[in-house]
Amino acid sequence: MTKVRFHPIVEWFTGKMGDLVFRRSHNGKVSVYMAPFMKKVQWSQAQKDHRRRMGEASKYASAAITDPEIRPIYVQMAEANNMNKDRPFDMAVKDYYHTGNDLLWKKHMDDQEKPENWDIERYSWYLTRRKRFRK
Repeated sequence: MTKVRFHPIVEWFTGKMGDLVFRRSHNGKVSVYMAPFMKKVQWSQAQKDHRRRMGEASKYASAAITDPEIRPIYVQMAEANNMNKDRPFDMAVKDYYHTGNDLLWKKHMDDQEKPENWDIERYSWYLTRRKRFRK
């Protein structure tokens, strides 16, 4: 196995460079993979729906773990489910994706029913960072 020690200016890579994808795992190791060729893939409707729901769950989890009242709930849930308590994001994604449990909605909207075709982008408490625009 080849090992590389980078100068402190370049400690790690993430992202895509040419046909290579650099990924940093949770234990700090960097892995390099060949990027998949996806130009000719035709996504099915089920795949599109899954990707949309997973993206929504990820946005929810990002917002939920930044909320100081909700984060401890997910830490406790992670411990109860034998998951890593230092990663409440994973528990929040699982909770939202599989059960539809939305603690942020309950916190901000109380007993109000969530609309059928609601848009996560319309509610400010789900947005954890602003979109940046290039000049």
